[in-house]
Amino acid sequence: KLWMKGHKVIVLDAPLLFEAKIDKWTKPIIVVWVDPETQLRRLMARDRTSVEEAKNRINAQMPLDLKQSKADIVIDNTGSLEDLDESFRKVLAQVTKPLTWSEFGLSRQGAFLAFISVLVGVLICRKTLQ
Repeated sequence: KLWMKGHKVIVLDAPLLFEAKIDKWTKPIIVVWVDPETQLRRLMARDRTSVEEAKNRINAQMPLDLKQSKADIVIDNTGSLEDLDESFRKVLAQVTKPLTWSEFGLSRQGAFLAFISVLVGVLICRKTLQ
C-alpha cells in the first residue's frame, strides 16, 4: 500500500523477518546488531524480566550473528543512542540515493511507465495491422 502511494523507503521493524520468510519481499535487509551480552542486559532492563525469561525470548529468535550474515546492511548498536541515530542516518542516506535503472524498473513509477509503454505498443501494432 505504501509502495503504491510512492513512498521511497518503508521500514519494517520485524524481529522475525527471516523466520517468517518476509525477507524475500524486502530489499535491502538492514539488521541492527548488538553483542549477546548487551542484548541480554538491554532486554532485561527494557522489559524488566529475569535473566531466564530474557534468554528464552532471545533463544526463540534466529541468532543475531546469523541475521547479520543474511543482511545487506548491518548497523552496529553496541554504542549509545546517539551513535545508533548517526548510523541510521548514514544508512538512510545510502538507501534513498537515486535509483539505478533496474531499481527504477521495479519502482511504482517504473511499473507505470512499463505499463503505458506496452499499452502504446499494442495500440500501434493493432493500428498497423488494420
